[in-house]
Amino acid sequence: MYQEPLIFPHLSVLENIFIGHPILDRFGNFDTAAMREKALPIFESLGLDPDILPVSISKLRLGYQQLVLIAQALVYDSRLIMFDEPTSILSGAETDHLFNVITFLRQSGKAVVYISHRLEELLVIADEATVLTDGRVVGHTDRSELEPERLLALMAGKATRDYAAPRERKLSVQSEEPPVLEVEQLTLDPLYANVSFAVRQGEVLGLYGQVGAGRSEVALSLFGYLRPKSGTVRLRGQEVRIRSPRQAIAQGIGYLPEDRKLQGIFSFQSISSNLVSTVLPRLAGPLSNIRWREVAKVVNRFRTELNIKMGAPSDSIISLSGGGQQKVMIARWMAENLTVAILDEPTRGIDVVTKRDIHDLIRSLAEQGLAIIVISSDLPEVLAVSSRIMVMNRGSIVASYEEVTDALAEDILGAAIGMPAQEEAQ
Repeated sequence: MYQEPLIFPHLSVLENIFIGHPILDRFGNFDTAAMREKALPIFESLGLDPDILPVSISKLRLGYQQLVLIAQALVYDSRLIMFDEPTSILSGAETDHLFNVITFLRQSGKAVVYISHRLEELLVIADEATVLTDGRVVGHTDRSELEPERLLALMAGKATRDYAAPRERKLSVQSEEPPVLEVEQLTLDPLYANVSFAVRQGEVLGLYGQVGAGRSEVALSLFGYLRPKSGTVRLRGQEVRIRSPRQAIAQGIGYLPEDRKLQGIFSFQSISSNLVSTVLPRLAGPLSNIRWREVAKVVNRFRTELNIKMGAPSDSIISLSGGGQQKVMIARWMAENLTVAILDEPTRGIDVVTKRDIHDLIRSLAEQGLAIIVISSDLPEVLAVSSRIMVMNRGSIVASYEEVTDALAEDILGAAIGMPAQEEAQ
């Protein structure tokens, strides 16, 4: 069971259930009656209305889509069912229903693997728990020792070990300086609600939270891709309404997306075209013809400054490693005259050496006066680069830390997964 339902949206519920394993009649056609007959007792056991069988699955709520996929697993007579963050898209009532279904599965002799960062859910349904960090098992406990504090300590352990204080955490930020960016009560239901924060020149604000907490949606709203329903955004003290990424860039806001392959790079274009894509108007002549010598100067500058390992600038962007592609994306915004840089998961999927380079670069850009927001689900990363840290959980800011130390790792992680902090937030 994927974190988000993997469906064929234009097929019916019945067709989705039997996709890949249809029941055929003697002429090789779909035997709808036989498939319906097999699905009915499973629908009854899951508390699903059989009237939805002929309905297009795209018309169902996400919670119902997920239950349909459970029905699909039971039709295949699966003995082991794995749920990956199943409640991240569900309402409270849908979550309760899911837990009842999981109880039914257990009583039916099925084995269940339940993947979640929400410890309160594990305490309700788990018989035992295994904690993984960066692909390694760091602890295991049975039901009798299933305590939130123990699990939290195991989860935060690597963050504490990997934390290394950067040179000068506060940089040149002065608390009395007016903020460059102010966000007040920004709301876009159901993605996030009443989000407020401020970022000053030369500051790195770390925005931490688990996947689905609403962090990226806030960033996309500030960049003009999403439009909040209410709230206020101010740049340099002036209220602004950003309706598109073009307007955001014109206001000096840059956004490094979470998924560089889908949202960042132009995969069929060259390295140089990707790097200068935001500044092409400045590199064009009077007849809108590209001045290639100017393009080459920009590319060579950042190739040297960021140590981008490449062949020729005319090579395809996909010829670079993941880290090289990420450096090109960062160089794209460095070529702009930015006031605010929003970096969403800036080191996802890159090697350790390049990760360190990018962390150094973030600090350097802040020292040069840029206001930076780093969004990350990597706690050691947030601890390493942030001047301040704010934590989001289920669309809301739930904690704020003005002083960043390694001792806060457990509190920050606890806030992100919905547990009360062990110490008062600063």
